[in-house]
Amino acid sequence: MSKEKTADNGAKKVQLKRRLKYGGISVLLSAVVIAVVIIANVIITTVIRSNNAYTDLTGSGLFTLSEQAKGYLKQIKAPITIKFAVPLDTIKSNSQLFMVYLAADQFAKASTEEDKNDEIPDITVEYFDSYKFPAQFEKYKQLAAGKTWASTNVIIESTYAEEDGETASLPVVYSLSSFFTTSDGKTVGFNGERRFLLAFLQLAGVEQPVVVFTTGHGEPIGADPSSSDNQYADFTAMFEELGFRIKYSDLTREEVDPDCRLIVVLDPKRDFIGKELDSLDGTSELDRISDFASAHGSIMVFLGPTGYEYTNLSHYLSEWGVKVHTTYTIEDGVNTLSADDRSFSVVYTTEGLGASVQQNYRNLRTKFEHAAPVQILTTDTGSTSMNVTSTFRTSSAARAYATADDVLAPSDVGRADGFDLFVVSSRLKYENNEDYYSYVLVCGSPEMLKYCGSQAYANRGILNVMLTRIPLLKMPVDIDYKSLENYGLTSVTSGAVRGWTVVLAVVLPVVVLAAGTVVTVRRKRR
Repeated sequence: MSKEKTADNGAKKVQLKRRLKYGGISVLLSAVVIAVVIIANVIITTVIRSNNAYTDLTGSGLFTLSEQAKGYLKQIKAPITIKFAVPLDTIKSNSQLFMVYLAADQFAKASTEEDKNDEIPDITVEYFDSYKFPAQFEKYKQLAAGKTWASTNVIIESTYAEEDGETASLPVVYSLSSFFTTSDGKTVGFNGERRFLLAFLQLAGVEQPVVVFTTGHGEPIGADPSSSDNQYADFTAMFEELGFRIKYSDLTREEVDPDCRLIVVLDPKRDFIGKELDSLDGTSELDRISDFASAHGSIMVFLGPTGYEYTNLSHYLSEWGVKVHTTYTIEDGVNTLSADDRSFSVVYTTEGLGASVQQNYRNLRTKFEHAAPVQILTTDTGSTSMNVTSTFRTSSAARAYATADDVLAPSDVGRADGFDLFVVSSRLKYENNEDYYSYVLVCGSPEMLKYCGSQAYANRGILNVMLTRIPLLKMPVDIDYKSLENYGLTSVTSGAVRGWTVVLAVVLPVVVLAAGTVVTVRRKRR
């Protein structure tokens, strides 16, 4: 018996050693795998953070420099420096500031790594600590937006060559909020590309275009764009975001600014001075507007149902094949957005230049309010090549009322399928074998501009596109903000998310459990 017990004890010891051996190897392998995963994660994370090697999976391409932006970089003729007033760790701890930093870094990479033909001067990104070294930022504080310095401000500066040598441009200082677009008090978009490009072009000496808003006719735009009396603040702010310098001008007293590219006539309450009533220097304001348009300028006119006839202004618009019936107010019961049918969504046209500006927005509604009918006239264009097309219409059931007895149907002003609401008239001229276009855009509802700040309607987007049709001298108006609502993965659907959840939460544990069971059974049989 003692021999049997000895043999049995020996077998148990061998089995125990075998278990300890396999168990030890399993523990060691598990420890090695875990250590490798941790070390690899640390190394990869460090490399990604140090080299900003991020992959953009957002639906709006939030962290990818667009091809349009790269095209504008070729206009820059001098090196650019982008400075942040806080260290990199602080930048990364602020989600919005980090978003701006990533955009700046994309510009820097485009000017170095992607610029194979050396067409773009270097763009570099620097970051400092303005708290530790306040003297370095003293000169920038005087230029800060709103005269208030903040550590989240972003500085862009450059030098450019002139005949007498290198000249330092006045640095541009942007507040963090200027890189973002808000709607109804909510941040909805990131406009870093356009904001940086505007600064680059300004520093490079590229002309900043001017938009002139006419005054002297009771226009409700206040004394300046920031005035509380400005009833169209969202519209004027749109021009500032696009890089225009806004100027208010009484054209009875002054010439059109030589840098002006667009004149806006916005909701005047009185007529313009025509040829029969001269201004102080003997030139009528409509003469100045006409001369400006003849020199390849463009004009936007917003006239609503004021009940007043604009004799002189109407005569000028008729030369462009357009008439606004300002004594009539449209009611559209089919597309109504209000109880009195005077607020309504529009019908999109489908042909011509007017239709091309809204073709990407037809899945959204555009809101008009208190609108007057706009009529396309039959005109003798003479030697000029003129094209007049509509952008928006009402439904065919709409009616326009001056009084209860004075009512217009769409067919009374030329179209049975609805009143035209916004018309684009273009005129082509040939000079020195070159094609030059001038544009007059006429809208029957100034009130539609009050919805430029709303994400619920396409008003702002369509107006933005309209401005890209106007010759604006190298300004990046065709680059819009990137929506933060698409701040997510583009290719992962909710179904895919559920599928991966099942794989990770159910299938993978089952596979591991099955593999463990097989290993355990095989060990027991040995």
